[in-house]
Amino acid sequence: MAVINKSLCKTFALTLNTLFRNWSSSLSPGVFFTREGDHGLTVTLTGEKREKDCDLFNAVGTTEELSSYIGLAREYAKDGEHSYTDKLKRIQCILVDINTCILRTSQDRPRFSPRHTNDLEDWITEYSNQLPPLENYVIPGGGKAASSLHVARSICRRAERCIIPLVRTGDVDKETQVYLNRYKHFTLQLITFH
Repeated sequence: MAVINKSLCKTFALTLNTLFRNWSSSLSPGVFFTREGDHGLTVTLTGEKREKDCDLFNAVGTTEELSSYIGLAREYAKDGEHSYTDKLKRIQCILVDINTCILRTSQDRPRFSPRHTNDLEDWITEYSNQLPPLENYVIPGGGKAASSLHVARSICRRAERCIIPLVRTGDVDKETQVYLNRYKHFTLQLITFH
């Protein structure tokens, strides 16, 4: 079962519900668009309007894309009866926490727990102990689960590059960058485990 930061998820859910309520109350029943984003602006969890292509939303979008590919990998892993599907689900939940950290202002942003990174390190060690040392570059492929993990790993590298400028300016907790860096290593362990 996935372990997630309930406080962050509750804050995220409450803020999203408020934004959705405010947004949907201005619409006709059954309408799910406002046209407000047509001008290239969107709103953070705190209600601040920002350009859609700003560093903040690039980081959020790339992290969401990463979570989507992890979800695909998880489904393929389930089909292949791999043992790590629960770990992938937990990582997806933690990525929601990361996006919550990105979308909150520095005054009300919760710290991202290093415990999540420690868990990844434990998992890396667990898989490393079962594998011979990696001596060659791993060519993407190896079945649907492994191939989708390769894509997720590549997207993670991009997500990390998107978060670095936000860490540099103090808009995002550095631990989120550390977590993504460690996730890349964990994914490589899963890929070589196939």
